[in-house]
Amino acid sequence: MAEHRFIQEIQASQYEALVVGAKGPVILDFYSEDCVPCEALASKFESLADLFGEEIRFYKIFRQQNRELATELGVRSSPTLIFYRDGQEVGRRLTGAIRKKDIVEQ
Repeated sequence: MAEHRFIQEIQASQYEALVVGAKGPVILDFYSEDCVPCEALASKFESLADLFGEEIRFYKIFRQQNRELATELGVRSSPTLIFYRDGQEVGRRLTGAIRKKDIVEQ
């Protein structure tokens, strides 16, 4: 993944500290390689990070390398966006062909 100033790639070992331990809003993107919907989401995720990056933390996690965490969280497909506020999951998860409008509404 190319570096983006407001999007951080994390590993399962960082989940507790960076997501559960976060104050304020977090969006976590579970993605896969060779995944057309994941590629389509990437540019939307980057534009939202540019817009809201000062207020919301944006994290990406590679599902295949973090299968245990994905299984623990019930993530079965890519992409899956999970929204958090103050370490608690909020709203509904978004999966598959995700529209930018749906992300903003969450």
